[in-house]
Amino acid sequence: MSGQSISTSTVVQEFVRLRWRALRGALRSSGTQKWTATVGLLASVLVGVAGGVGLAVGGQRSSQPDVLFVIACTVIVVSVVAIGVIAGISQPIDPRVLATEPLTERQLALGLLAGTAVGPPGISGGLIGLGLFVGALSGVMAAPIVAIATLSFLATILLVSRSTINALGLFATRFPRSGQITVGVFSLLFYGGFQFLPRLIGGLDANQQRTVTDILQYSPPGQLGQGLAKASTEPLMAIGHVVIGSIWLIPLAAVFVWTTSALLVSVQQTNVGSQRSGPTRRQPIRHLARRMCGTGPTGAVAWRGILTRVRTPRTALETFTGAGIGLAVILVPTLLRDGAGAGAVLVGGAVQLAVLFMAGNSFGSDGPAMSNELLTGVDPAVLVRGKARSVAIVASPIAFIGPVIAAALTDEWRYFLAGLLVGIGGLFGGTGGAIVQSALVPIAIPEGDNPLASGDSGKGCLAGFILAGVVLALAVVTLPVALALLWALDRGSLALVTVFAFATLGAGYGVYRLGIRFATRYWRKREPEIYAAVIPAR
Repeated sequence: MSGQSISTSTVVQEFVRLRWRALRGALRSSGTQKWTATVGLLASVLVGVAGGVGLAVGGQRSSQPDVLFVIACTVIVVSVVAIGVIAGISQPIDPRVLATEPLTERQLALGLLAGTAVGPPGISGGLIGLGLFVGALSGVMAAPIVAIATLSFLATILLVSRSTINALGLFATRFPRSGQITVGVFSLLFYGGFQFLPRLIGGLDANQQRTVTDILQYSPPGQLGQGLAKASTEPLMAIGHVVIGSIWLIPLAAVFVWTTSALLVSVQQTNVGSQRSGPTRRQPIRHLARRMCGTGPTGAVAWRGILTRVRTPRTALETFTGAGIGLAVILVPTLLRDGAGAGAVLVGGAVQLAVLFMAGNSFGSDGPAMSNELLTGVDPAVLVRGKARSVAIVASPIAFIGPVIAAALTDEWRYFLAGLLVGIGGLFGGTGGAIVQSALVPIAIPEGDNPLASGDSGKGCLAGFILAGVVLALAVVTLPVALALLWALDRGSLALVTVFAFATLGAGYGVYRLGIRFATRYWRKREPEIYAAVIPAR
């Protein structure tokens, strides 16, 4: 039976059924998979409803619809690309499983697109598209043009997302290190833009918004935005804009088909045999880190955790992006404060978030080795203490870099000591929170050198909610000390700020100890479940 004997419509229908059967199976299952599937579905619906309502209401009320639609369409497409790069090469339906089926490349690509379109992300995109349609609709005669432009926009974000993910996955498979750097840079740019762009766009006046629109309108999404805006007033011009904005769907579709087929047979590049022989150079940083790990079983686990984190592409990527994202989330708003010393002192919150982002899956990242140790009877307390120590050592530079950056940018060097104490306290507090999160939601890391490969853990949304819960708990625990610091800053008393900074250090260390104690007790109660969770699926 050849692929030509199966109609394309039948292939699409089967992929849609497969996607929904997989989703229904996850919703009917028990335990974590059910809740993560439910949360993911609800989150997609909420995002779609919020975005759709905003576009619908904004489009009907806007006095400059072309400005709204051009900027909105372009920003959405760029965001989809950035999120696709950060998320990795995961597919709702693994194309490798279907590679041997009697399907042509075109049929396989269409089926994968259909599976993506009917899943939770597709629902979110569909609701946003509906809001775009309602917001641009201003008469019955304009309905066909608006409908075509909306469908073209939905096809654009679908093809852009999957083509970008496939192309990056293919690139990262052949050049893992370069792919790792690419994802790291994109992650930092995306989260940095998430901090600055809303403030920047909100501060633009009408003339500045018009200038931005005049630039973005020449992009394909901008052309679709122009078509939506002119559908009722200038229908012929709108049709021309929609046609121009839709032309790039043809090369996008060709790129998706090619990258899908190429990704199935791509061969991972290795660095075997590339090691150069020569005298061993002294490495003072490595020697210092090994000494900080200590001796005994706990020190050995800590040292292996450090080596795993800096040598494995995926964990190295998490460390790099997590540190940058965590610092940016807090440092950017902090440095915009007018209070003296605020940037130098409140950096502790940035360090906490940085540690949580980079080490929230410390047990899953070292799963195979830890599972072997569990089978040999190693006390979970040794593993927990060792991983906590490794996280604190790897993240320790952030506790020093953050206060230096904050003090340099705010020119408040007299608060540097207080900022350093708060940063170290944030390091301890973030490590304790990361160990708790790692114990609650351990996720096995797929084997291989590709930092973008995603495992089918189904725990992404749950891990996100656990992270939010841990951040909230840390905020509650550290709130009294934070308020005291703010009070001291308002009084301008360096002595009081320094005293409360020491208190922050003590509170952070207390959270560190409590986190280790909680994770150890939780591990001993649920050792079989944790053991199964940290083993990569084969």
